Amino acid sequence: MDYILEMKDISKTFPGVKALDHVQLKVRPGEVHALMGENGAGKSTLMKILMGIYKKDPGGEILFDGKPYEISSPNEALHTGVAMIHQELNPILDMTVYENIFVGREIRKHGLVDKKAEAKEAEALIKDSGLRVSPYETLRNLTVAQCQLIEIIKATSVNAKVIIMDEPTAAITEREVDILFDHIRKLKAQGVAIIYISHRMEEIFKICDSITVYRDGQYIGSGAAKDFTESSLIKMMVGREITDVFPKAESKIGDVIFEANHISRADGKVNDVSIKVRSGEILGLGGLVGAGRSELVEGIFGMHRLSGGEIIVNGEHVKVHTPADIIRHGVALVTEDRKATGLNLTGTVNDNISMVAIRKTLQNGLYSKAKAKKLSSDYIRKLKIKTPSGDQIAGNLSGGNQQKVVIAKWLLNDPDIIIMDEPTRGIDVGAKRDIYLLIGELVQAGKAVILISSEIPELMGVCDRIAVMAEGHLAGEVQRNEFSQERIMTLASDIQV
Repeated sequence: MDYILEMKDISKTFPGVKALDHVQLKVRPGEVHALMGENGAGKSTLMKILMGIYKKDPGGEILFDGKPYEISSPNEALHTGVAMIHQELNPILDMTVYENIFVGREIRKHGLVDKKAEAKEAEALIKDSGLRVSPYETLRNLTVAQCQLIEIIKATSVNAKVIIMDEPTAAITEREVDILFDHIRKLKAQGVAIIYISHRMEEIFKICDSITVYRDGQYIGSGAAKDFTESSLIKMMVGREITDVFPKAESKIGDVIFEANHISRADGKVNDVSIKVRSGEILGLGGLVGAGRSELVEGIFGMHRLSGGEIIVNGEHVKVHTPADIIRHGVALVTEDRKATGLNLTGTVNDNISMVAIRKTLQNGLYSKAKAKKLSSDYIRKLKIKTPSGDQIAGNLSGGNQQKVVIAKWLLNDPDIIIMDEPTRGIDVGAKRDIYLLIGELVQAGKAVILISSEIPELMGVCDRIAVMAEGHLAGEVQRNEFSQERIMTLASDIQV
């Protein structure tokens, strides 16, 4: 048998859009097969059909292990031999690690759940993974990276023949990526097929054997990973060459317009951190997962109580008790988790974009949908948001387009200081470049940008200066003419040199 999975001539239509148009995917046992394409290309839609979340349009066929594959739920897919690690994690936060690993397939003894057996088996799986957590720990107390690895352990423990990994490294450290890749190599040796979705090019060429590319819901081509180059792969994905991955805008850097001095959080996650940024400047905020970068900006933004420090915006001391206090002074925060804190997933694109600048949509004191539509249409075009219309529900957009809606929401409010927390996470190379160009336009207009990113090449590519955090404090600062991955990693690791 050449293929463990064959998906032939698969189509899927949603109201107003054809998400998939007669696409195909063929995966061999024991290979890592990359599924590539821009946000909205149809990758996630195809995987949701494979998992039984969506039903394909009539026509086409799916063969699994040489037999017709017809399932109607993720649980059925799991029992058939297909598991998926989703980009947007859905852990059960108030259950323990072992309960999360075995949820839906509990170990039973005399008809009752054998918690002792589950905990014992979970402990062995955790130890084998290299993760250091107790099987009795509640997921609410774990980091995003640890939750991601628990999901990976869960998927790899079901003896699946095909495992879908959707952006599995988006929220984990380099050390944890190495652990994941070791797992993948073990699974390959056991004949398990991995469908690997990622926008990180270096990962694709490091771990993948084959690549299939989609564009705008259509199949573009497949081949061995060794036969692709990064530039040829990008050209297939976006339909054009992108020679300048990190376009750096030249802007006039002016006076300091934002200062956060001696910031400490009441929960101890940030201790005595000071940063400042000038008009026309892009300040990078680097560090490892858990270093306190998001915690710092969330504290500044009034999302968590501070125990000390001062915030100065355009020379004025600002008392921040709630986000509304700092928003009024022209500061915006594009949060890391777009689904939990960035969007109203059940609202329209127009409603989401006009959410912060709601006063601009008022007519006779009431919300005007017509005004909201007019205001949002400029940003839909400018940010190249792929949506049938502004009336589309935000939750129906791809992850990358949802992220663009979050950015548009803040830009409509015309802030002077824009804080962006991992704005390109899970976004394809073409959309990333669009955001970099937008950031360039913002600083050329005299605004200041604080960019948080876990990708050092991204920080080095677009920033004027990088402040590096480690374990809740500021480890150091690097000027553009001194940028190097080694220097930044040394600071992030808090190594004294």
